[in-house]
Amino acid sequence: MAASIDAKAVTLVAAASAAAAYVVAKRQFQNKAVADRKARYEHDRKVQIEENGEREKQGLPTGTKLDDVVTDGVYLWDVERLSKYFPSEGEGIENVMHALNEAATDDEGSFRARYNKLIGDHECILANIRRSPGKAVESVAYIRAGPRAKLHFNPANVNAAIVTCGGLCPGLNNVIREITRALFHLYGIKGKVYGIVGGYKGFYDPATPPMDLTPESVENIHHEGGTVLGSSRGGFDIDKICEFIKSKDIKQLYVIGGDGTHRGAFKIHETCMERGLHVAVAGIPKVPLCLLHYLTILHAFSIQQPFFRFCRPLITMSTTLTVLLDCEWARPLCLLLHYTEGLSS
Repeated sequence: MAASIDAKAVTLVAAASAAAAYVVAKRQFQNKAVADRKARYEHDRKVQIEENGEREKQGLPTGTKLDDVVTDGVYLWDVERLSKYFPSEGEGIENVMHALNEAATDDEGSFRARYNKLIGDHECILANIRRSPGKAVESVAYIRAGPRAKLHFNPANVNAAIVTCGGLCPGLNNVIREITRALFHLYGIKGKVYGIVGGYKGFYDPATPPMDLTPESVENIHHEGGTVLGSSRGGFDIDKICEFIKSKDIKQLYVIGGDGTHRGAFKIHETCMERGLHVAVAGIPKVPLCLLHYLTILHAFSIQQPFFRFCRPLITMSTTLTVLLDCEWARPLCLLLHYTEGLSS
């Protein structure tokens, strides 16, 4: 009996020793693996820092260059340039910001400041950014907004007009205010800014004469709802609109509205070109928030997540606005100013 117990004890001791040895060996192996990973990481990190430093010296971006991912050409979206058809009135005039600080003054004593960034003719925003290895893709690009080095119009001779058409939407007064302030404070115009009252019919309806927009008159309009200019649908009479543009010597026209409004804006541009009227027409579109309710359906088709993070509060807000405004459609809120050659070329 004693011999049997001793044999079992020896077996247990041996098994325990083997288990302990296994645990120790496994721990040593894990520690070595951790140390190896740390050493490889530190080495790779050091090499990466050195390589990135060399790339930065050469003016190259950091990261790994992919030789199998290429772009087969960038095609810049065409935007009408008035300088192709009309002589420039701003030749030799430096494009600076006016009335912003006291860093520099002109002969008339007004304050001027230079832009810290001027946009080149070929600076652009790529429309399709997705790429796949081994597949060359042509990229459509859009002109990047911002101040140019050369002015097409002479600010001293510029009269402008702003019109809002179609349905009301929150934010319209902000756009009217910022266009007006930019024309006077950034662009430094010496002429007038006409606020066309009541949509397209305001160009010719004697019952709704245009408003005189100034930085002072628009100072607090962004606290009000709707549009201080009023709005309407229809009323588009191209001959009467062009007659107003000609009589008031309008150089820049800003049209705020939806797709129908912008078809009208394009018609104004084409007619002005046909009649030799030297006018830049800029469209500022509105996006109906009611459409955002249906965007979640598109998520199944790989619409990018950041876009939906942007849309969620708007979708919620559209429901609130629909109740507050007691309207059938959630009103447009998102505004995008596509800045063309109206201010610079």
